[in-house]
Amino acid sequence: MILTQTCSHPSPQLIITIGFATTVGLGMARWTGMLPNLPYWIVLLPSWLSHFGLLGCHVASARALSIFIAEANQKRQRQDSTDHLDRTEYLPLLQRALKFGLKTGLISFCIFLFEVLVYLRLVKGTMSLGVALTPIWIIVVAGFLDGIICKTQHFVRVVCWALLFASMVLAVLKADHGFDDDDVVSWRMVISPVVAMLSISSAALIYIVYGHQVGYYRLSEAQLTAGILYSVATLICILLVATMSEVIPNDGEDAGDMHIFVVALAPLIMVLVGMGAWAVSRDEFERLLQFGGQAAIHPMRLRLERLGWNAVETKGVTNIPMFGEVRYAPLNKVTTSVPVAESCTFCVCYPYEDEDELPLHSVDHSRYIPSVPSQISARTGDTATHPHAMT
Repeated sequence: MILTQTCSHPSPQLIITIGFATTVGLGMARWTGMLPNLPYWIVLLPSWLSHFGLLGCHVASARALSIFIAEANQKRQRQDSTDHLDRTEYLPLLQRALKFGLKTGLISFCIFLFEVLVYLRLVKGTMSLGVALTPIWIIVVAGFLDGIICKTQHFVRVVCWALLFASMVLAVLKADHGFDDDDVVSWRMVISPVVAMLSISSAALIYIVYGHQVGYYRLSEAQLTAGILYSVATLICILLVATMSEVIPNDGEDAGDMHIFVVALAPLIMVLVGMGAWAVSRDEFERLLQFGGQAAIHPMRLRLERLGWNAVETKGVTNIPMFGEVRYAPLNKVTTSVPVAESCTFCVCYPYEDEDELPLHSVDHSRYIPSVPSQISARTGDTATHPHAMT
């Protein structure tokens, strides 16, 4: 969705947020009995409209991007130009735009198809839950395989995909295959993997935001705001799931108040996530325009070891989902604002280095300079990767 900021139309994050928040609010109102006769097509109509709005933003952004690249190519041919942007290669920008456009387009299409299948299941009642979840199966399995085979995701993110897959399997067993007895598969068992996934996500968000406070992550103002909004949304979501699974089914005396509580919190979660994504998107858009999609280059420090000089990773940039490009640098006496006596606490969670000595964990991500023969040449194919790209 980042590239869609290139058009002058309303932000796609705001379009998606408004549509999904309205659908979630109306759906919760019908589920809790506050609006029991509300038609399902009215419940899903706002999200359907948001999908079409997102499609329009993709088309407009693709057109604006093509015009931008064409003008850049024309300016690059001017010999008297003094603007450095006229000499910038925009092929990385085009590649990133196509990558994000295709990814968000496919995800939007799968979610739209899932909403249509859910509508048919609710209206006609002849479709099984497993069939209705087909688009979500595709997304979850693709994400899981991408993390296992391609190894482009952090282990924590793969665990979250596995927990979501387990919850979907339990829901299908309970709804379609006769495991409706609470002694065999209860709704608490179905929801437990989701709660675990939300807890892991909340811990990862706290890790990122607190890492910024101690100086490891260098979040921008927009990224820090988004991290706080995501953390609040995750905690509210855990509270909402617990309320839905424990309090509401009992239909106690305060069920009416709890229904209002649920209907109010559900859209709030979507609003918080959407506003955080909007802030990050604007930040990423400005970075794309400033650097033309070029990857940041960070020199690696040298250290003399027994086998020769070793180039080790000290600082760099990592891509974190929902945060974009995040800068990081190991802690030391200069960057951290915590007293030295407490530095051992942060070495457990965040990489830490002294001014004159680099941490041992960097050796696993090293690349030796070929100044020493055979033993070193075997390791020249290693690449430096960032170990803390949390989910």
